[in-house]
Amino acid sequence: MSLDATTRWLRPRLAEAPPELADDVLRLVASTPGLDVEDPVSALIGAALAGLEQVADGTGERSEALRLLAADAALTFAFEAAAESGRTAEVADRVGLAGELGDRLVAKARLRRPSAVGEGS
Repeated sequence: MSLDATTRWLRPRLAEAPPELADDVLRLVASTPGLDVEDPVSALIGAALAGLEQVADGTGERSEALRLLAADAALTFAFEAAAESGRTAEVADRVGLAGELGDRLVAKARLRRPSAVGEGS
């Protein structure tokens, strides 16, 4: 079986990680729909954002800590992959508060916040 470029890039970097964390990082990438897994930078950004969103949607249970660690690791690896390929600005743009991460956080906040009387008038 041929591994995708993101998995090939991640495997040596996850070799020293605790096995449960390494498995969850790989599972996060594999389970996030719509990723271009042949582009590690893009795939890792997308997986990290999806993982952070899953944690934000969670209940704050201790069991969600591993997913938060996996999302953090994916984001860290996205920056590493970007640095290797000269694409750090792309990562910063997508995950900064003015980028995709900020957009997702604002959308979630709007969904959770009850409308105030007279808001928008």
